[in-house]
Amino acid sequence: MEQKKHKFVPSILKMYDIRGVVGKDLTNVDAYFMGKAFGTFLRNLNKKTCTVGMDGRNSSQEIKDYFINGLLTTGIDAIDLGLVMSPCMYWSVWHLNADAGMIITASHNPSEYNGFKMLTKEDPIWGEDIQKIGKISENGELVTGKGKLIEVNIRADYIKYVLSFLKLNSKSKTLNMVFDTGNGVVADVIHEVVSKIPGNHKIICDTVDGNFPNHLPDPSLEKEMQMLKNEVIKGHFDLGISFDGDGDRVGFVDSEGYIYFGDEILDILMRDFLKENPGEKVLFEISSSQVLVNDIKKFGGIPVMWKPGHSTFKAKMKEDNIKIAGETSCHIYYGENHNFDDSLIGAIKMINFLSNSKESIEQIRKSFPKTYLTKKIKVRTPDDIVKYTVPNEIAEEMKLKGRKVIQIDGARVYTNDNDWWLIRSSNTEPAMTARCEAMTPEGLKVCEKELTEELKKYGFDIKFE
Repeated sequence: MEQKKHKFVPSILKMYDIRGVVGKDLTNVDAYFMGKAFGTFLRNLNKKTCTVGMDGRNSSQEIKDYFINGLLTTGIDAIDLGLVMSPCMYWSVWHLNADAGMIITASHNPSEYNGFKMLTKEDPIWGEDIQKIGKISENGELVTGKGKLIEVNIRADYIKYVLSFLKLNSKSKTLNMVFDTGNGVVADVIHEVVSKIPGNHKIICDTVDGNFPNHLPDPSLEKEMQMLKNEVIKGHFDLGISFDGDGDRVGFVDSEGYIYFGDEILDILMRDFLKENPGEKVLFEISSSQVLVNDIKKFGGIPVMWKPGHSTFKAKMKEDNIKIAGETSCHIYYGENHNFDDSLIGAIKMINFLSNSKESIEQIRKSFPKTYLTKKIKVRTPDDIVKYTVPNEIAEEMKLKGRKVIQIDGARVYTNDNDWWLIRSSNTEPAMTARCEAMTPEGLKVCEKELTEELKKYGFDIKFE
């Protein structure tokens, strides 16, 4: 008799996706019941079709097959895209007029991980909905039906779509660049895309390899950008561009070997956007630099600070009709791309701007005011309750002292107009994250001292490097 219900390991049901170690937290049985539970979730929303893709991990093909088998038992028609980037799967929902989409991926995580990212045509699926999908499987509340399997190759259409964002002309400067796909899924399309961009280019780590033999594909980590940095400097290239494992994040290295933070990338890209769209809102996350906040105002935009996470960002963009956004983790979102984060489109937008700008990226970077920023510090808490109550209580105390406090996500507390410290709860574990930024070394010490003293009241002892 076939198993009627199944409980997932609770830790794999994350805030924004489902992710675990293959064979330990995430098995083929999990994948099959994820298909059944997700299909039921979609049927309850009167959905009928779902596109399904996978990244290049060694386990992705098998997990995808089990997932699709489960999905079909609910009466949902599955459109199998095969090997695609996460942004390609997102786009496929519109391109193929499907009701929903799912991709098998664990983004930039090490090779032993895999998981699921999902959305409906209207909204990303995250938070309570992910827990709801888990409960559907655990309670055996599974609908039945007979879905059809359709295989569709949209690779060429997607490449054409991405290249439609390239805006170069005879007056544009030619940039010579290095592209690093980190052996992630972007490697599957990078040669066709780069061949249409003028210049002498080099592509490294350009085969899809789920073992990630060169480095992890994570543009937000300096150590994973070293190979690209070395290639740019050694070859005297103008720019280096890197992509994460599933292709939704993009990173940059300039000719001097400087590696850009996510908020610096947004600071550059929003200038080009605001030139064509004056007075528009620019969305960024709460741990972003005050330099970005000030620059958005300086270039004629309206800064909108928000809580991090690709699903929360897409929802906020839709709610407030925001057309450009970015996170410190190197996600860049454009309203003209259905609010999605697509690394190739982000890369092309940067190439457009720099090719048509009088300033180089180095000149723009050197115009940023000097700031002093701590690394993010993880503060372990005994449980999930404490990680929420402590930032909230600190925020209330600071407000009583007359301080400027932003409580979008935890507490961002200002010591003056530009210097601040942040304490917020983690979305994935019982922990808090602490960070400080100031315009002077003295200001940074004030922020560090104040944050340290506040956390000491709750029994937490932190040390800044």
